[in-house]
Amino acid sequence: MEIKELVHHIHSSGYEFVLAVTGGGTEALGELLRYGGGSATLLEAIVPYSQQALDVFTGKKPEKYASTRTARAMAMAAFQKAILIQGSGQKGLEHLLGIGATCTLARAGERKERQHELHMTVQSIQSTTTYSICFLEKRDRGHEEAIVARSIINMIASACDLDVTITDGTGLLSHERPQIRRVQAIEAISKLLHGTASSDRVPGCVRITGQEGNTHHSHRIIFSGSFDPCHKNHVEMARIASRKYGLPVHFEISLLNVDKPPIDYISLEERISSIKTWHDPDSMGDIFVTDTPLFAEKAIIFPDSTFIVGADTMKRLFDPRYYRPEDDLSSLLELFRKQGIDFLVFSRKGIPIEIPADVEPIITIVSEDEYSDDGISSTQIRNLQQSK
Repeated sequence: MEIKELVHHIHSSGYEFVLAVTGGGTEALGELLRYGGGSATLLEAIVPYSQQALDVFTGKKPEKYASTRTARAMAMAAFQKAILIQGSGQKGLEHLLGIGATCTLARAGERKERQHELHMTVQSIQSTTTYSICFLEKRDRGHEEAIVARSIINMIASACDLDVTITDGTGLLSHERPQIRRVQAIEAISKLLHGTASSDRVPGCVRITGQEGNTHHSHRIIFSGSFDPCHKNHVEMARIASRKYGLPVHFEISLLNVDKPPIDYISLEERISSIKTWHDPDSMGDIFVTDTPLFAEKAIIFPDSTFIVGADTMKRLFDPRYYRPEDDLSSLLELFRKQGIDFLVFSRKGIPIEIPADVEPIITIVSEDEYSDDGISSTQIRNLQQSK
């Protein structure tokens, strides 16, 4: 099929999307709008081309700008923008897409070993799909831009349930095979993400592992974190807490973030898998996914609980930026008191723990004699994994 005809099919598909591109790919925007009818599908096109603009768009500075992780973050930010623009309305969210594409293409004066690549993600309420290409042949910038544009158009067509592609080819050679990965969310998880479209969201929770009866203790130990990935320090903290209270430690990941877009489904699957990899039946209990980025909300979901936190989380816990709009320190402490909440705080190398006097009654600090942090971070572990 010629690109003009395929674009018309996209605009007639009933889907609507926000498209964000950086590093290249702007020709795809031109193709989507060149033939008319683009307003039927394209809600907004965003080009956060500078590093600073991309940092603002995704809510964080990525470890690598041209990567699948960055494309996923862009797609989720675009999906949230689509929800903001269009809302759930009568059509719901099933027809909305967030599309992110980041690439490194040929440029004058580049170093010889510089990798040319495209990473693209489509985020929907049901799934996260990634598409990556490493260009193995030398081409000029114009040729690579054409490949990227056609690849983006084909991926959009696939996301719009069109079983057709551009017949004049993407320009890729036979040994430049795209790597495609798709994770379909279970319905309960997609409902948590669906809740982001509601102004009166009620905090929700999904149990990923374990059985309902496993958590019916008079008291629970909840380890809340991003676990990106879970590593040996997390496991050691869980073991210490489990021995201290004589109870299993349950892990909780929030799908939503205060400062960043929600976690995409591929990232969520990887984080859950990392916890399962380290599972210790003697100290580790169930895994929960919630939509509660704030501890005030977690306290409602998990009453009568001790929350395990690190020193860095402790610094944010009583920062007004992480309160609900209706809260101040006094009301937050009252909520924790009513819900039976306290905190077990683990030190982290190089981060001092400072506790306000009003907060001391609900804080227990694990001494350095009991736990010694080795200073390794999840970022360092991810970098080691990517270098292998």
